[in-house]
Amino acid sequence: MTDPHSNIRIPRPETRWVMIAAWVVVLISSAPYAVVALTTPTEMRFAGALVTPIDGQSYFAKMRQGLDGAWLFRLPFTANDEPDALLFTFHIGLGHLARISGAELMAVYQAARLVGGWALLVVVYALIARVFDEVNERRRAWWFVALTAGLGWIAGTSSDVTIPESNTFFSVLTNAHFAASMALIIVIFMAVLDGRWRRAALASIGLAILQPFAPMAVYSGVLVSWMIGWAIGKRGELLQQVRVTIVAGLSLSPLLIYFYFATQRDPILQGWSAQNLTPSPPPIEYLLGYGLMGVLAILGARFALKRRREVDVLLVGWAISSALLLYAPFALQRRFSLGLHIPIVLLAVLVMSSVARPQLRKWLPGVVFALSLPTTLVLLFVTSTAALRPPDGRLFFSTNEAAAFDWLRDNVSHDSVVMAAPETDLFLPAWGDVRVIYGHPFETLNAPKMKALVEDFFTGRMDRATVLREQKVDYIFFGPRERRLGEADSEWHSEFSAGDVTIYRSP
Repeated sequence: MTDPHSNIRIPRPETRWVMIAAWVVVLISSAPYAVVALTTPTEMRFAGALVTPIDGQSYFAKMRQGLDGAWLFRLPFTANDEPDALLFTFHIGLGHLARISGAELMAVYQAARLVGGWALLVVVYALIARVFDEVNERRRAWWFVALTAGLGWIAGTSSDVTIPESNTFFSVLTNAHFAASMALIIVIFMAVLDGRWRRAALASIGLAILQPFAPMAVYSGVLVSWMIGWAIGKRGELLQQVRVTIVAGLSLSPLLIYFYFATQRDPILQGWSAQNLTPSPPPIEYLLGYGLMGVLAILGARFALKRRREVDVLLVGWAISSALLLYAPFALQRRFSLGLHIPIVLLAVLVMSSVARPQLRKWLPGVVFALSLPTTLVLLFVTSTAALRPPDGRLFFSTNEAAAFDWLRDNVSHDSVVMAAPETDLFLPAWGDVRVIYGHPFETLNAPKMKALVEDFFTGRMDRATVLREQKVDYIFFGPRERRLGEADSEWHSEFSAGDVTIYRSP
């Protein structure tokens, strides 16, 4: 017997409301980018990534590969890698979109962030409609999902201010693929509930392209929800869900197998995988990061299991499985917080809407919302004032550096290897369209060794001629970041100069 709440038709007025409200939230998340762009001093350029700038520049570097016409991925921050794997197709595809449209990479990236965030906020309302029957309850739950966070405004180091994927608004603010991935997670869950195997399969493939680890988290949540459903006696609905999951899993398997072997057969990609570690912080940071919502969600899970709707069981399974995966023996523990904010918030709102005492039910949501909103406001403030504080070298580069990047992009092959300081190397693959010796803690092979080599080169602790020859360096980038480490050699031949930045040809 199918749960009558498993597939709800949302009236058109509600649909229009959420489509408009979603754009409002997405535009709010864009305000820091606009403020920073307008307040950046004239002698500086904003590099396009406000949150996790190291990852942000790696996304731009992947897009640059697509802009150059490539579909096969190579590590952009490793000088000796060759393109041979169909990985990071989303970002490379955005680069192709930029090439076709003639738009700037940053504009395409921001447009993708806006669309992904909007899609998530619309899709999550469809899930909310299965949990709550009244329009007012649905809208209240939606605002909680869209805008609330934990106690980061008090704690300072909790997950809601350090791990973007652990919070819905933070994800929308951060990049182009977190929100899109979360939207696909919800689509998969609803497709499983509705018995739509084609939709589940297509969404699973799309999710794997965006985040290859995420389907495991999704179907772990489905499995845990089955176990809970079996335990509480809801066994009749499980057979349909099992069939959908098997078909979707079989459709997804070839792609996941390809991703695995692509990263294992290539020693460079294998080395990158070994460095790509994102362990979870101590549990207290997650507890503070979900704050009051996390506490209320525990009570909400109890209520949900008593109510026994299929979607309720799924929310509980999703929350439990994701929480367990945060400390599973995998290299990407922290990444499994992707989307966890959603079931936690919905379970919390569910219990707030079901409190027996009418007076408590009337004022409790307002109090909880007021205590859960400040972290979002803090995130908006901190990111908006990035250009007003002492500038973070990972967020901006100078106009002279920008001119040098442009010269490299227009005058040298994108296979050329450039020696620069670690901070400059972060920008060169995306903005200069060249290879570097070091630039990223994960995407540079043997990253600690190569970072030390670059620093020793500029400080003069190593024979420079030997390093240039062994690393097959074509050009040396020398600007203010490099000058903080050492001085240029007098025998180097200048190829380009802009103010305090000079590009030398390697002897």
